[in-house]
Amino acid sequence: MEATGNTDFARSVWWSVVVVDVVVLFASFIMLSNNAGGCLAPLLVMTMGALTVVAWRYKARHGGKFADRVERTWQSVCAGLGGNFAGEEADYLQSAWKGFTSGGRRVETQTKVAYPKLENIRGNAQAWTAEVRFWHGQTLDDYNKHAQAFAIAFRVPFVTFERDEESGLIRIRAGALPMPQAFGFDELEQSDGNY
Repeated sequence: MEATGNTDFARSVWWSVVVVDVVVLFASFIMLSNNAGGCLAPLLVMTMGALTVVAWRYKARHGGKFADRVERTWQSVCAGLGGNFAGEEADYLQSAWKGFTSGGRRVETQTKVAYPKLENIRGNAQAWTAEVRFWHGQTLDDYNKHAQAFAIAFRVPFVTFERDEESGLIRIRAGALPMPQAFGFDELEQSDGNY
């Protein structure tokens, strides 16, 4: 399983199709309950089923399952570290549901636990890279201080964090570190001991 450059797009396509599936399924139930649409509702559901399979295969082909696994591991490590690796963000879906079920009463915006996000995951289980959408106030040292915890969780020998000058984000590299070329000691000039 290997994540490619299209992994983020493939995952977005997958979730978009899932959302459209839910809407089409809901609309089909309404059409069938009102005896409207005749054979249109089942045809719509079958078409969305076929599109869902195509989107799932596209996501799988571009390493979506690997990227999902990396993100789950990333979030569990961030949750374990706590501190400035865990925070809160607005949960608009839960807020909409609470508002829908409140019976017209005003409800506060719901929140959920949030973690720094990974983007552009590329590679495989042995070696991969990604960009970290860090939070304001976090530094490169915050991540490098916990590199060993990430390495253990991802089951790789090394994890390093470095600043990506082009994007301004933090880049994570996980896996074996490349070794430098071996020196040809016979080519080195022998010292006579006079400095």
